[in-house]
Amino acid sequence: MSNAMGALSALNNTDCAERTAALSDFHDRWRDDPLVLDKWFSLNAMSAIPGTLDEVKRLMDHPGFDMGNPNRVRALIGAFSGGNPVTFHAVDGSGYAFLCDRVLELDPSNPQVAARLLGPLTRWRRYDQRRQALMTTQLKRIAGTAKLSRDVYEIANKGLK
Repeated sequence: MSNAMGALSALNNTDCAERTAALSDFHDRWRDDPLVLDKWFSLNAMSAIPGTLDEVKRLMDHPGFDMGNPNRVRALIGAFSGGNPVTFHAVDGSGYAFLCDRVLELDPSNPQVAARLLGPLTRWRRYDQRRQALMTTQLKRIAGTAKLSRDVYEIANKGLK
């Protein structure tokens, strides 16, 4: 598996048929091993190729993905927001809106995981003014949500200060 992960990592940012075939083969071989499947989700989420956000959204419908499984959430959504600076920080703010939607979706059932996912948005000061505005807009959206957990509310509000 280590060799396969190394090869996949090398192909991960190249939009080619070999990447697609290698990811598919890896999935088919390891789909019954939850820890390895997490790696597969993460690889998909961290790719810098165009369309990665759409792929992440599609993978949320994968039979092996479950919003109730914190490891799976971190493997897909956490890897996308924390490990994919190219797509997450797209100039249109789509990555930020996606993360905000997922945090709000997850908050009622698992506020601790939802709060942890917010980390990348709280680092808005490190980015250009356009991205800062987009990131703080999403933090304000979260902070202004009714019936928000204390965990998520605290992180969102501290992130805005």
